[in-house]
Amino acid sequence: MIDYTSYVNIKQGTFSEYKCSYGNTLPLVTRPFGMNAFALQTRGSGSGWFYHPTSMQAEGIRLTHQPSPWIGDYGQLIFMPQTGKVIIHEDSRTSSFQEIAMDPASLEIYFKRYRAKMCVAPTERCAMITTTWDVSETPRFAVLPSDCETSVALNPETGELSGYVSAHGDGARDDFKMYFYIKFDRPVNVEETWITKREGKRESGLTGSGRGVGINIAFDLPAGEELKAVLGTSYLSVELAKESTIREVGEKTFDEIKGATRAQWNELLSKIEITDTEERMKTFYSCFYRCFLYPRAFFEYDKNGKPVYYCTKDGSMKEGIMYTDNGFWDTYRSLFPLFTLLIPDKMKEMLEGFFNFYKDEGWLPKWLSPGERGMMPGTLIDAVLADAGVKGILTDEQMKLALGGMRKNAEESSGTPLHGRIGVQDYKEKGYVPCDKYHESVNNSLDAYYCDYCIARLAEKMGLSELAEKYDARSKNYRLLYDESVGFIHGRKEDGSWKENFSPFSWGSEYCEGGAWQNGFSVFHDVEGLAALYGGKEGFAAKLDELFATPPIYEIGTYYTEIHEMTEMARADFGQCAISNQPSFHVPYLYAMIGYPEKTAHWVNRMISEGFSSDAKGFPGDEDNGSMGAWYVFSVLGMYPVCPGDAEYVFGACSAEHAKVHLWNGNVLEIENRLNSGNDYQGLTVSVDGSKDAVQKISHEELLKANVITFYQK
Repeated sequence: MIDYTSYVNIKQGTFSEYKCSYGNTLPLVTRPFGMNAFALQTRGSGSGWFYHPTSMQAEGIRLTHQPSPWIGDYGQLIFMPQTGKVIIHEDSRTSSFQEIAMDPASLEIYFKRYRAKMCVAPTERCAMITTTWDVSETPRFAVLPSDCETSVALNPETGELSGYVSAHGDGARDDFKMYFYIKFDRPVNVEETWITKREGKRESGLTGSGRGVGINIAFDLPAGEELKAVLGTSYLSVELAKESTIREVGEKTFDEIKGATRAQWNELLSKIEITDTEERMKTFYSCFYRCFLYPRAFFEYDKNGKPVYYCTKDGSMKEGIMYTDNGFWDTYRSLFPLFTLLIPDKMKEMLEGFFNFYKDEGWLPKWLSPGERGMMPGTLIDAVLADAGVKGILTDEQMKLALGGMRKNAEESSGTPLHGRIGVQDYKEKGYVPCDKYHESVNNSLDAYYCDYCIARLAEKMGLSELAEKYDARSKNYRLLYDESVGFIHGRKEDGSWKENFSPFSWGSEYCEGGAWQNGFSVFHDVEGLAALYGGKEGFAAKLDELFATPPIYEIGTYYTEIHEMTEMARADFGQCAISNQPSFHVPYLYAMIGYPEKTAHWVNRMISEGFSSDAKGFPGDEDNGSMGAWYVFSVLGMYPVCPGDAEYVFGACSAEHAKVHLWNGNVLEIENRLNSGNDYQGLTVSVDGSKDAVQKISHEELLKANVITFYQK
C-alpha cells in the first residue's frame, strides 16, 4: 500500500512573513481536523509567523491552534527539552536542531545544544511526547512561560502536571482557558525543579500562577533512557483533559499512536490517486493534506462518552458538536465543495457544529477562531449551506434551520460587524451597499447578491417557489453596480451617483484586498447576465483577455502602503488575475462557461505549473484554511465548482497523467488525460463515459454516477 504521507511536505508555504506570503502556513503535525496541532517554534517574537524554514535555531515545540497569522493563536503551550541550567527567555534558550521527522504523523527534533531528542505523536486532543538525552546532566522538561495568565501545579508523587493557559484573541471571552494535563513516567527531581517567569526569573516551588508563568521540571534519568509524557487538553476542565488521555492514549505506545495518525491521513489522502512525476505528486498531496486541517474540532467527550463543548457565547459547557478555525469567505469556494464529493459524513458533523453555534449565538458564523471574529465581507456560510442542501447533505430540519439563519442574514441588521451582512438595510432599499457609507461596499454587495441566490436555491429545493423568486430577483441587482462608462462594476453612492475618479488599478475603498479587476467579476451565479453587460460572450471574452493581458500593476489606494496581496499578484504575474487570493479563483474558469474552454485550460495549467510547488515557497499567496489547496486539487483534476449552490462543476483540463477519485458513494471515477503536451489546448473536448457530445460542465449528481471522464483534443 502506498504511504501517501511520504509525498507530503508539511513545510509547503511556510516561507512567509508579514509583507509577503508564499502560503502563510505552518508545518502542522496533527490528526485530520484534530483539536490540537504541533509545530516547531523558531521565532516566537514573530507573532503569527512563529516558524520559518530558514531558521537555524529553535525555541521549542508549540501546541498551536492558529488558523492564520492574521487571526493569531489561542490556547498555545510551548515546551522543549533542556539540560543542566534553567534557561527561560525565548532569545536565550534557542538551540540549533536537526529535523529527524516532520510529517503529518510525527514531529521528531534533535536539540543539539541540549543533546536531546524530543518526539511528538498526536491524537485528536492529546499527544505522546518522548524525550531522550545523550547526557545525564540534569535532564529537564520545560513548559515555557507565555504572555498570558497561566497556572501550573506539579504532583511529584504521581508525576502529574496540570494547569491552564488563558491565551486567546478576540474570538473568546476573557475567562477562556485551555486546560492541560501531563503525566510523566519517570521520577521528578524536586530540588532542581523551578517555577519560571517570562521575564527570565525563577523561584522554587511546584505550583505557580499569574501572567507569564511556566515550570521547568528536572528528572532523575540516566543518559540514553527515555522520558515518556502523555499530554491531554480540554477547554472545560483538567478532569476532562485527563479523561481524554485515558480515552485516546491509554496504554498505546508512541509507535502505535504515530501509526494510527498516519493511517488516518492515508485514508483521506488515498481518496484521490494521481499518477504523475515525483514532484507533481509531492505538490498534489502536500496541497491535499492542507484540505484536512480545518475546520478544527472544538468539542470533547465527558466521562459518559457524550460530546460536549465550551460555548464561546457564555462560557458554559454544552452538549453537542462544535468546530472552529474557519473563514467561510475563503473556504466556501473550494474546500467545502471538495468535502461534498469525498467526506460528506464528516462535513455533516461540521455543519452540526455550525448549527449549534447559530443556536448559541443567534447568528450563523462568519469567521470562527474559536468564537466569532467577524472578519471579511459577506456571510458566505450561506453558500456552504445552500450547496449542502441542494446536494442532499442536510436533513429537512437542518434545511429549515439553515434557511432561517440565511434569511436573518439577508433581512436583519445585527448592529455589529461581527454578525450578519454589512449595510443590509441600505442594500434592501437601494439594491446595493452605498460606497459613501460602508467600507468594501462592492464586495459586500456582490457577496449579498450571491448569497441571495443561495437562499433562492435552498428555498427552491424546499419547494418554496415564491421565496425563491424573491431572492432570485434580488440576486440580479448586481447590474446596478455596472458602470458602462468605465466598463467595470464599482462603487455607487447613497444618492445613486458613481464614485468619482475611478481607476481599475486602485485597491481598497469599496473593494476588499484588490480593486475592480480582482473583484468586479464575482457574479458566479449569473455569468451569462454578466457577459451580457459586456456585449455578450465575445465581448466578455475580450474583457477577460484584457484582464490577463494587463500587467499586474496596482495603486495603493486606501491601503496607504503596499499590502502583501499586491506584492504577491505582481510576483505571480498572471496579469490582473490575482490567483494569489481567493476572489480570483473562479476567473480563469469564466472562459469555459462562455464557450472558450481552451483559454481556461491554458491559464489554469500555467497557474498550476508556475504558481505551486511542494516546497516552502509552494503557494502564490495565503493558503487560507485549505481553500487554495482545494483549488489546486480541483484544478489538477480538471474541474472547479464555480458557483457553490448550483451543484455543478465547470471543466478545465486535467493536468495529471491519470487520476482516480474515490467518491463518497463508493463509486470510483477514472480521469483520463489524452491531451497533447504543451500549452496549446485548441479543440479541447471533455467526454463523460464515452459520450460524443462535448460538455463544459457536469452536475454533482452526474459526477457521482460517472465512471470515466476523458480530456482529449479533436
